[in-house]
This record gives sequence, structure tokens and C-alpha cells, in this order.
Amino acid sequence: MRWAYTFVVLVVGVLGCRDVDRDPPRITPDADVDPDHPYPAPRADLVPAVGSESTLELATWNIENFPADSDTASVVADVITSLDLDIIVVEEIASETAWAELLTRLRGYAGILSTHSYSAADYQKIGVIYRTSLVTASPPKLLFPADGYAFPRPPLAVTLTVDGASFEVIGVHLKAGVELDDAERRRAAVFDLDAFLRAQVAAGGEHEIVVLGDYNERVVASADREILAPFLTAPDQYTVRTEPIALGGGITYLGFGGSLLDHITTTAGFDARWTPARVEVQRLDRLITSYRSHVSDHLPVVLIAPR
Repeated sequence: MRWAYTFVVLVVGVLGCRDVDRDPPRITPDADVDPDHPYPAPRADLVPAVGSESTLELATWNIENFPADSDTASVVADVITSLDLDIIVVEEIASETAWAELLTRLRGYAGILSTHSYSAADYQKIGVIYRTSLVTASPPKLLFPADGYAFPRPPLAVTLTVDGASFEVIGVHLKAGVELDDAERRRAAVFDLDAFLRAQVAAGGEHEIVVLGDYNERVVASADREILAPFLTAPDQYTVRTEPIALGGGITYLGFGGSLLDHITTTAGFDARWTPARVEVQRLDRLITSYRSHVSDHLPVVLIAPR
């Protein structure tokens, strides 16, 4: 699990989102410790690991208006460390203070946070966290930053290099909500992403791409599938890795009885290199006490591929 390929990841979020800035109470780091590591090392045994030295783990996780409380950053660091993840695209970062604390708590990871400007007290940002011993990252770029209709939170694109090869990750957080206009805005976003990806590949640009995040869209009902049709109906171009889990009754969102809103879509170029790959939903709600109230109402989704 420690090699070097470069790829691009898109992160999207849709149905269960609110835009809230909520800085936690100030947490005082432990005294008399290394200034580079002012917090205790994260736990590596909070939940079972999914990572290994022979695989790449790429995850998306909506951490619901992060942080929920003053302990959330510590728990999230414990989860990332315990799962042994290499790359994590996160959504709903609502406090840059807590984001900085999370990165300080982690050991051997770095992070990139969206530079998109929101109001001072109302925002949810996308971020990318990656293992520095395995992954190198190019400068990030925001996609469609002027299109607030389709993308209230602009996708965050980063080219990553793992084991000497590159791929692009695009983190997305699509429009939330169940009204007709919400669905139309998600439809517009998926249409625009498809056109963007096809044009990039046709022009000889990066073709190994992962679009992951909170799509805020199901793939079970016909109306939902119509919104994601550009990805679902082009198997020569894309694989919606989370589709089989959704059709099998799996969930990533814990609200309203549960549904699968967080997706990982890969391009044919990515699939050709990283094969065979599988996707798992991590049921942290069954492993961590009061997970929903203290951490998130979404579950991490992890793509695991051999290196």
C-alpha cells in the first residue's frame, strides 16, 4: 500500500447537507510534548483496518459539518489511522480551526482544503488528506467555481502520484435536498462533469480519474438513475463503483431510514491500471458509540485496489 501513481479525484455531496461554520471550543494541546506533535498519537485500534502494504485505499467521507463537538477531530484522526487509509476525500469541513487540528493530530498525513470563498460564518469545504510516504500531490484546482447553480461547492481536483503513476481525484459535494430544483441542480452538475471529463480525455489530458464524494443522489429509483445517467449508462467510459452496494440495500447516509448518497465513480483509464478494485462501506455507526451525534451522519466509502 505504499507506492506512487498520480490520479485525479472529484468529490461531490448532495442530499443531507447544511452550510454551517462551527468552531469548536479551544482545545489545549498536552503540555511538555514535541511541538510538532502537540496531541497524543491517534489510536490505531479504534476500528478494524482495511488498509495493507499491498493495496491502495482511497476513501470519501462526509464528516457532517465538521466538527460536531470538541472531540470530533480526535475521533476522526483515530478512524483514519485505524482504517489505515492512504487518501481520504472529505466533505463538510465547516471549521478551518478544526481542520488544522485534525491534520496536526494525524501522523504521516498532509491535507489540501478547498480555497473557495464562502461567507464568514456559513460554509462547507471539500478537503483531501493523503499519506505523505506514499502519495505526492500537485497544486489543487477548483472546477466550475463560477457556476453556483450546479455546484454550490465547487469540485476540488488534485492530481496525485502513487508508485510513480498519476491519477486525478475530483472531490464533489453536490446540492442537497429533495425538491425538484435540487434534483435539477444535481442533474446539471453530473452533465457538466461528464462533459468536462470527456473533453479532458479527448484532448490527451489525464485519463485516470476518480470522481468521489457526496453526490446527494440515490441510484435505485428510475428518477434518481436518470440524474446520474451520464455515469451509469456509459460503461465504456465510467464505472459507478457504489452502484452494486446501493442496489443490494447498502447505505452511506444514516438519516431518514438510511440511503446510499456517497459514491465513487472511476474512469476506464483508472480501471485499466487499478484492477481488480472493490468498494466497501465502513459501518462506523455499529462500531463507535454515539457515532451519529459526535462524528457524522454519513459513513466512509473506501475503494481498495492492489498495488
